Amino acid sequence: MKKVVGLVAAGLFAVSVANAGQITVANTDLVMIGGVSAAYSVQENDHSLANPGFSKDGFAVNNFVLALAKPAQDGGIGVTAAIASWQAPTVVASSEVVNGNNILNNGLIGYGKSTDLKVWKAYVTYKPMAGLSLDAGLLWSGFGEKPVTILNPHITRGVLFTANPVVMAGARGSYDAGVAKLYVGTGKVGAQLMAPVYKNIAGVDPKAYIEAGLTTNLKQVGLPVDLGLHTYNEAGGRDIYALTASTDLGMVSLSAEIDYFKADKPLQVAQGNSDSALGAALCANIKPQAGIQIPIRIEYADTKKSLLIPTIVDFNNKNSVWTFTVTPTYNPTKNTFIRGEVSYVSSDKKIFINDKGVNKDTRTTGAVELGFLF
Repeated sequence: MKKVVGLVAAGLFAVSVANAGQITVANTDLVMIGGVSAAYSVQENDHSLANPGFSKDGFAVNNFVLALAKPAQDGGIGVTAAIASWQAPTVVASSEVVNGNNILNNGLIGYGKSTDLKVWKAYVTYKPMAGLSLDAGLLWSGFGEKPVTILNPHITRGVLFTANPVVMAGARGSYDAGVAKLYVGTGKVGAQLMAPVYKNIAGVDPKAYIEAGLTTNLKQVGLPVDLGLHTYNEAGGRDIYALTASTDLGMVSLSAEIDYFKADKPLQVAQGNSDSALGAALCANIKPQAGIQIPIRIEYADTKKSLLIPTIVDFNNKNSVWTFTVTPTYNPTKNTFIRGEVSYVSSDKKIFINDKGVNKDTRTTGAVELGFLF
């Protein structure tokens, strides 16, 4: 069975690709794929935006995803669409804070609450010739962690995730030249993660973005390494430049991401402080035997005095954080998983609070998640 183009990522979801179901509708055959997961999570502290007396633990349906796709053939048109509802826990803030249960009474995702069951990815693909394609609709960022948890090796998203656009409405052209793949895109700003923060807090409301990326494999020079260069730029907002690298050494796979953030003039004026920020993530996935993997993620992020990494901002003060996440995972069968997780964040400034409203400079979370993929 062909992969669901643009939907299925490496990791947990990949185990179900080869077994994706095919359904026949009136005019075509569609590939169907999806998953459901439930989790119990605990947190010591939450982000300082959390409402007083926030819950320190709870059960939740972390993911419900149902996707249909018809890959485009040369000279033809295809489609990809995914309906989902998903929790959005991050290492620095709970899903409740991200989805608007906070002192700002404002969600952080421009497209809406992640827990709303609705279309979270949908685009039509035109493929005029081999190697060349054009996607138009609701897209995901070309780099970084995915919105839906079961597409990632960790339950919580990292701090870099909170500074990336993640979801966007627009068009993207891609070309596969064999030795390298190139994409270029443009669209409207509004659906993106953190768009409401820039609009409602900083008073900056960019209308359009452009993006571009280049990925290649160095196997032609004898190195089993995948490299990527990506950029995302908003007119009058934030600019992001990302370098990604990954390699699979058998029992261990490694990946890294380095992000540099730059504020355009309107955002510089609005925040009145630093005009740049940076972050880096190093990830390892240890696979001691079949059915067992131990993903580890270490991050460093420095937002300086900018709003470019909003979740770690300490207004008028510089701030940086370190994060550590480990997620031992067991696959009882090729389409099921059980994983536990512990994450820890240390911040220079007290950007967290406990349930009594006392400011803290660390945050520890834990979770157990069970999932079924179809």
